[in-house]
Amino acid sequence: MKCVKILILWWIVISSLFFLRCRLVSATRNVEIDRLRQELLELEKATKPLIQTFRKVSQLVSPSVVSLSTEKKESSKSSSTDAEPSPPSQNFPPNRDSHAENVPKKGLGSGIIIDERGYILTNNHVISGFSEEEITVVTYNGEQYKHIKLVGADPNTDIAVIKIEGEDFLPVEFGDSEEVQVGEWVIAIGSPFGYQQTVSTGIISAKGRTHVIPFELPFIYEDFFQTDAAINPGNSGGPLVNLRGELIGINTAIATRSGGFQGVGFAISASIAKETVENIMATGVVVRGYLGVGTHDVNDELAGVLGLKDKKEIVRRFGLTAEKGAFVLEVWSDTPASKAGISPGDIISEIGGKRIENTIDLQHAIRRAKVDAKVIVKVLRNGVESVCEVMVERQPQDLAGKTYVAIRKLDESAKFSSGLVVNDLSPEIAKSLGFEGERGVLVVDVEIDSPADRAGILPGDLITKVGTKEVSSVLEFMTLMDEFIETNRPVSIFVKNKGFVTLK
Repeated sequence: MKCVKILILWWIVISSLFFLRCRLVSATRNVEIDRLRQELLELEKATKPLIQTFRKVSQLVSPSVVSLSTEKKESSKSSSTDAEPSPPSQNFPPNRDSHAENVPKKGLGSGIIIDERGYILTNNHVISGFSEEEITVVTYNGEQYKHIKLVGADPNTDIAVIKIEGEDFLPVEFGDSEEVQVGEWVIAIGSPFGYQQTVSTGIISAKGRTHVIPFELPFIYEDFFQTDAAINPGNSGGPLVNLRGELIGINTAIATRSGGFQGVGFAISASIAKETVENIMATGVVVRGYLGVGTHDVNDELAGVLGLKDKKEIVRRFGLTAEKGAFVLEVWSDTPASKAGISPGDIISEIGGKRIENTIDLQHAIRRAKVDAKVIVKVLRNGVESVCEVMVERQPQDLAGKTYVAIRKLDESAKFSSGLVVNDLSPEIAKSLGFEGERGVLVVDVEIDSPADRAGILPGDLITKVGTKEVSSVLEFMTLMDEFIETNRPVSIFVKNKGFVTLK
């Protein structure tokens, strides 16, 4: 009996100790939680201005943002009426396509009110292929507008301006995109997947991005901000703004393997957009000057194009003092550049007193040059600086009827003993030269007093056969030509509009 009492006493003591321990642990945990709550309250005081900034920017800009929807009407006679929506491409939302026949039946996008009279800035690819009655605009307060006027569009910058009827709309304020720096906070607003007035935040990941648009146009202008603010199909045409609520970019593209946002979005610089919009609103068209050259930055990629080891070898071979300038890869015939004597292999270092360090600088300078005015262009040729006086001409719609001379690979000159330099025939070049539907390779250069020169072949000719075999690419052409060149045998090639000619 005594043992039972002792056991009961021990149980009471142990239970009491356990209870006290639990109370102490609970009290300690509560103290820790209270401490964390207090620290978070203190931290909120520090972060509250940033939170308020995001809120106020959204409140300021949202009334200027609209949602756009496009839908083909059944009565439309366009060939795109029966087209199915295409899957998302490498860079662009689903309704991005440069060919009207591939425009899907429906599309989504965003826009930005830029004038209180109802002028709206958006991407050209959002509305391209749709008529005015096939576009619907929804403003931030839910009002729908179906009577849309297409003011003008510029495929080369992917910018378009439309107008809705009304007045006292709230326009966005343009910021200075030249001042934007990597790492700055930005806010994107738009209608991803049709969810209107969606706000996302991020930073500027990079600036001056090029080669974003996955198709060729004769005079394409690219100067993109890269951002990790979420951009998805439907965001195209919407604003990217700074923390002052100023427009610094137009959300345009994404790099994705899934079709959705993966952290890499692109927005057209507002400086390009503003220049384009002002032209469109004033005249309905964009008037720009042009040189008529194809250029590339001095980098390792250019070295690969030239057949050199790296960019340092470019500097050595061309007598440069630094890896700067716009390297001229090709010069089109009967253009301001060709008339002024600019040649492939030249490095453009200055235009109108402004130093040119890369192709973006060159684009800026040419966009701002006055049409029908002379401008002084400095080029480096074999390490020697030359001065050219260029008469800037109005940029044509395309390069139809013009040929171009391109620089050849520097480490493979022996392979071109026939005197020919050829390029693949892209759909855009084929259209501009009247070779639509044709297969072959385009002659871009002919060495003087070479077998090709003596045979009467000229830049702009289209070669469709080597011997009896058809060719449709530079690789096929060179493979067949090498078979003849290595054995030192004459070779007959078929030139469109000239027939077979023999090189020997």
